[in-house]
Amino acid sequence: MAKSGQNLSARCVDCGKVITFKTPPRLDQTVVCSHCDAMLAVVELNPLELDWAYEDDFDDDDDFDDED
Repeated sequence: MAKSGQNLSARCVDCGKVITFKTPPRLDQTVVCSHCDAMLAVVELNPLELDWAYEDDFDDDDDFDDED
């Protein structure tokens, strides 16, 4: 059960719609907005805040590989 006063909803950073959690979210938990399909991550718990979720396997050097 959620602690008294704990916020279980936050706004999507893409479309601005409210995302409500049925159970208390965890830090770094990933969620998908049901309105716009944006992949988001929980970055703060109090107050509850979402931000873009980034994949860990992204490699900046991929665009600069020279194959001669």
